[in-house]
Amino acid sequence: MHLRVLFLPLLAACAPALEGDAAAGGPIFATNCSSCHGADGTGGSGPSLVDSTYAEAKTVDIVTNGDGDMPAFSGSLSDQDIADVAAYVDVTFVNP
Repeated sequence: MHLRVLFLPLLAACAPALEGDAAAGGPIFATNCSSCHGADGTGGSGPSLVDSTYAEAKTVDIVTNGDGDMPAFSGSLSDQDIADVAAYVDVTFVNP
């Protein structure tokens, strides 16, 4: 019984990453991100996302857990929403 408790977090960490849908991520970005990063991703109170060197997985981590002034969105967005917005950022601003 105690072993199950110990191994569940390890199993979750080994789960495959969700595949993001950039089209679904657009509205999520508009609602949750554009006020700081700008609708065109060039920044504002948050940094520019244009030509970022972050891999999509790093964007997922930052959106999930926050970074510096950026708040964590793990409490307000689902894992799928976060994967979708990361895919949107990647195809729209990082690797257009």
